[in-house]
Amino acid sequence: MASSIEESNKSNSRLQLDSLESLRVKEISSQFFEMVPVRRMRWKDDDAAMMVASPDLQVQVLNATVRHPVCEEFPPALSYRRYFMKLFIQKVKIVLFLFYKPSGEYVSLQESVHLVSQGTTGLSTWQAAQHLAEWVLENPQVINNRTVTELGCGLGFTGIVACRCCQVQSYTFTDCHSQVLYLLANNISQNLGADRHRPAARDSSSDRERRMLRKIRRQLSHSATGDNSGEFCDNTDLDSITKLSDNDQINTCGDGKLSVEPLDLNLNPDKWCADPSSSLMSYRPDPRVRLCHLDWEWVKEKQLEVLQADVILAADVVYDLSIIPALVLVLKALLYGRVSNGRKPRAFIASTIRNEDTRDAFLIAMASEGLSYSVMENPKHQRYFYDRSVPIEILEFYAT
Repeated sequence: MASSIEESNKSNSRLQLDSLESLRVKEISSQFFEMVPVRRMRWKDDDAAMMVASPDLQVQVLNATVRHPVCEEFPPALSYRRYFMKLFIQKVKIVLFLFYKPSGEYVSLQESVHLVSQGTTGLSTWQAAQHLAEWVLENPQVINNRTVTELGCGLGFTGIVACRCCQVQSYTFTDCHSQVLYLLANNISQNLGADRHRPAARDSSSDRERRMLRKIRRQLSHSATGDNSGEFCDNTDLDSITKLSDNDQINTCGDGKLSVEPLDLNLNPDKWCADPSSSLMSYRPDPRVRLCHLDWEWVKEKQLEVLQADVILAADVVYDLSIIPALVLVLKALLYGRVSNGRKPRAFIASTIRNEDTRDAFLIAMASEGLSYSVMENPKHQRYFYDRSVPIEILEFYAT
């Protein structure tokens, strides 16, 4: 009897240890694919001891990072992988190269190497976007069966997570920068629709695509300052951008219309179609998804009618005093818009509080337009790895 109890205890301990190891591997893998700077990676105090004692765990870590199928299709920069492996070797004092094909969901994004490029902040995924995505995952009822418009969506992380994990009626991604929209369209193609995560064809790129890629590379190169030592890297090589069309005429718009400028952006007509009545680009593989060029400083109120939605989302859009007046007017137009099924539109804005004065100026400007706010509870669970040393808050705004 005592022997049976002892064996049972050992079995339970083994299960608990396996569960703990699985959790640790998942955390390391998440940080690797989120491109967390290697020097900032969070390793539990006993991670190294566990890996040294368990060759199987070493294999799991490698298979969940550098040998993962996602890493083969969308590899981080070579310098980043080298830094990661250097840290890994330091931790375990051993190198193993084995293959393993685990299953699991993921979101892959193409990003800029640098945090700010060519006057736009949209070429990187900011902390507030990840924070807002975590909040949406814990509060899906806010956007389920609702029409959603996201302002300043950047590379689309929050929206892609929302469309993948929630039951939105429609989701409209908006941004003002052509290069952001260009990469956003590719990120949508890679993550939404039946052919998501299919590797892009590298041997059939159009001349226009090559020119666009060269333009992006030049601008990113010119914007580089200092030595990033491989710590901030692309989630994937720009060469893997999905095949685009050579057709320059993707949309014909009259005055007062919202559009993607054909001279700056050329979307594959097999995946994107123009809506003549609204000048929105609709995504064929997932009809809920739309894309729109929107410049807050030049848009007219009547132009925002096509973007009216039950829910407005935005992340890290309150970062500069100069853009606050235009942003507030856009939010006012959307929040005082139509009422759907007796529900007034609501806006949820996630902001990293870097400057209290900027935050206060935004709140004062919103109040002056009759817009009130409530502070939302932060997400309880950490799903993504990002800098949490600076506070991030989510505010709900509504017309009073």
